[in-house]
Amino acid sequence: MPVEVVLPMLGITVERGRILKWHKTEGQKVKKGEILFEVETEKVVTEVESPATGILARVLVPEGVEVPLLTVVGVILEEAEEVLPDLGKESLGTQRSAQEPVEKKPGAPSPKSAVSWELAVLGGGPAGYAAAIRAAQRGAQVVLVERDKLGGTCLHRGCIPTKSFLSDVELLRRVRGSELLVGGQGIGLDLSRMVARKDQVVARLHKGLESLLQSLGVTVVSGTGELLDTRTLRVKANGQEEMYSAGHIIIATGSRPRGLAKVEVDGERILFSDHLAAMKAVSERMVVIGGGAIGLEWAAIMKGLGAQVTILELLPRLLAQLDEEMGRILERALEEQGIRVLTQVQIREVKPHGQEVEIGFVLNGESMNIRADQVLVAVGRKPNTEGIGVERLGLDMDGPFIRVDSSMQSSLPWLYAAGDVVGRTMLAHAAFAEASVAVENILGGSRQLDYSRVPSCVYTSPEVAWVGLTEAQAREQGYAVKVQRFPFGHNGKALAMGEPEGLVKIVAEEELGQILGVCILGTNATELLGECLVAMRLEATVEELGDLIKPHPTLSEAITEAAMAWTGRPLHLAGAHKP
Repeated sequence: MPVEVVLPMLGITVERGRILKWHKTEGQKVKKGEILFEVETEKVVTEVESPATGILARVLVPEGVEVPLLTVVGVILEEAEEVLPDLGKESLGTQRSAQEPVEKKPGAPSPKSAVSWELAVLGGGPAGYAAAIRAAQRGAQVVLVERDKLGGTCLHRGCIPTKSFLSDVELLRRVRGSELLVGGQGIGLDLSRMVARKDQVVARLHKGLESLLQSLGVTVVSGTGELLDTRTLRVKANGQEEMYSAGHIIIATGSRPRGLAKVEVDGERILFSDHLAAMKAVSERMVVIGGGAIGLEWAAIMKGLGAQVTILELLPRLLAQLDEEMGRILERALEEQGIRVLTQVQIREVKPHGQEVEIGFVLNGESMNIRADQVLVAVGRKPNTEGIGVERLGLDMDGPFIRVDSSMQSSLPWLYAAGDVVGRTMLAHAAFAEASVAVENILGGSRQLDYSRVPSCVYTSPEVAWVGLTEAQAREQGYAVKVQRFPFGHNGKALAMGEPEGLVKIVAEEELGQILGVCILGTNATELLGECLVAMRLEATVEELGDLIKPHPTLSEAITEAAMAWTGRPLHLAGAHKP
């Protein structure tokens, strides 16, 4: 099948380019990724790689000729194909226009219409809308295709709804736990109002997102998108279909909850987290299968609303990526709140029995059963890659995920991916970063994403947030490690707030003080981690982190105190002091 060689986008303000040199001549073999030609734009020379392996069958734009960007400048054939007949250089060596029909591909229906864009984004969740915003801010013409609602799972069923609910149950916890309020133990939450408040928060953010995209000139198309090739999308909606061609496409179709084998999720007794976002009642007994972030946050919500909660986790501990010491502290805190935690559990079956659900599992070699009113299956998420055309294109995959390089480019030219579909770090803030990296590279930049600086957060009570290496990981990687901690119980603001539980843990290289990782467990831990991210980004040492002058009293002083303790000069902590 002929592969078009297109003069790529080389910057938002650049409109034309002059072919400076062809590195291959007609009839020569080319390999995907090798330099095919050089183009000059505004005195800047860029080497352009071959989009495919085969034979350079036609050079449509000779050296020294200036043409608009996105012009087809050559054609590559597979070695087994015959050399192209005269296709009419006057048509191929020109820029595609909005009215020009997209070339029909084998096995694909002939399009009814086609509209050309600089960037098409498939999916309107965090990665998708972030990509659209970043590209539009730099002047690109962007079309975004979303089959459901802008904002995706994060806005409508995940990040935002759970944080709204967690805020409500945290307020209830503080009121009931206060020694100053009379009758606090008798106060409860109105679930309908709680859900309504969540809906208001979601609606406000959704409306704001729609307005933002509109103000930037992003065209949002409602429908189900499918890739016909690396530069063409077919969108179906209400029995109609439209074609959209683009210089580049970003796949950002997100993910959905992953189920368990032989477990039928009915949305009433056996649930995914999506179902709980619109809950109408609180069950008396809930079992949460999965001890990751989603499972723990929903366990905290349901416990706060009065349910008896049991967590069943396959691995030896909760939050397997968390520092082991901090994980034990968090597990103990959850158990003190009345949440039952069982680890190293192998689920045998989950079956409805009347109005109950029976969960059969193996623990320490012994078969056991537990009954609950509802079961939440929270064992991870799987990418939405089915039905979007990845099989047709032959994309390289990492299992169910789309394989990308450090620039977020897939195995095919012009096609990028970001967010949960790449499976690197399935977090909304990582998706934002991946989208920004993809757009920058598409528009002529050169940027890679450093995943070692992506933070993780769990919004339980207490919260936990971390970045970088754990103590065990640092030692495994051969670092000479020095660790220091500072407890919230020695922090004036934490005590004044009545939140003494938690600590800051800093892992650093012993000789130079390079910060390798930080973990914070305690109230507002997710907010406090930010300064540690900045310090690591700027390659500050632990000593420099400890030299900061913080306002007093603040929770953030705990970070500075941990750093001062690491250098042997703690202020509000007993222990060995350096002279």
